[in-house]
Amino acid sequence: MKYPAPSAALAHTLWLLSARARGGKHWIANANCEFQSITIAEQTQPVSVQALSSRNQSYVLSPRSAWINYAKEEANRLAPRKLQWLAKILGDSIFFPLSLLLRGSGLDRAVSIGNRLISTNLYPDWSLQEFKNLTEELVSEYPNYPYIFRNICPEVNPHFYDYLQRCGWSLVPARMIYLCDPQNPAVWKHNHVKKDVRLLHSEDIEIVGPEQMKNGDLPRLRDLFRQVFIHKHSTLNPDFTIDFFEFCLESSFLELHGLRHKGQMVGVLGVYEFQGSNWITTPLIGYDTTMPQELGLYRRLMALLLQIAKQKNKRLHYSSGASEFKQARGGLAYLEYTAIYSQHLNTREKLCNKLFAKTLQYIAPRILKRVDQY
Repeated sequence: MKYPAPSAALAHTLWLLSARARGGKHWIANANCEFQSITIAEQTQPVSVQALSSRNQSYVLSPRSAWINYAKEEANRLAPRKLQWLAKILGDSIFFPLSLLLRGSGLDRAVSIGNRLISTNLYPDWSLQEFKNLTEELVSEYPNYPYIFRNICPEVNPHFYDYLQRCGWSLVPARMIYLCDPQNPAVWKHNHVKKDVRLLHSEDIEIVGPEQMKNGDLPRLRDLFRQVFIHKHSTLNPDFTIDFFEFCLESSFLELHGLRHKGQMVGVLGVYEFQGSNWITTPLIGYDTTMPQELGLYRRLMALLLQIAKQKNKRLHYSSGASEFKQARGGLAYLEYTAIYSQHLNTREKLCNKLFAKTLQYIAPRILKRVDQY
């Protein structure tokens, strides 16, 4: 018998309790960190304290993986095979100095606030005073660490960018994201959306809702996710453990949806909401990469996500990647930032943080927008 899922607030509390007791690797195989907590606006938020960053740490935890290692992988991936040697030389000329600055900044041991080890964290609206209180408490509790706050986008949380800057944080470009409002009738007039919705509701593949999911499905769902995000894309993506999938099934921390073809699960979608946010997103998506492309599994999953967002009366955070695909389905491109605070550190670390931030503020928007075209 499947019992009703706990409330979203309780699910987040249970996630954090387990993370504090067992560490980040309980939920994400490549997230070696400890968890503590801090209170913002009477809400308990996770605080991750990572072990020294390594090449194996997921980008959702490690600034080095996010800004250096992942970017190097992308540069090599986009370069024509015959020119990959040149791309490596050019990449090293950019990334080596950045790597030195990052090391000198202390960001390899950064404390991350509000980070649930997913690609896109969602936040409620906090006031300027709450950010001031947060910054003061962090300096008191973690005086020897720099702090980072991921997933800051003015279009998602309109005041965050300004409030963080006014509190002394630096906003560093991190990635291009795509936002969509499924409540806008124009979204559903896109030809690609119309075709995808028709495909989603064709009878050859069954849509499996959260209430139909079973424990026996979870190993397959994890495999589908890993086929896409780990094997097809990058080992720096978060590698969700089977414990995480079990927790999502029990608590709806991520609301699991699936696609079934001839009795076998062939697609999975994990929908994430946060109390007080008007957005939903999907940090977890996967499909059987061996199936014929004509089945359009990714198209079906994204159509399902769009449909769920409309049903929930939420705006849709498409996250990053697949730019052309998402823009053809109502996604608008925006820069997302990671906030860094280092005002309390020693002179060398403050200087390295300042130079690191200034460098990325100058070059990252150009690179991200250029890469976005591919």
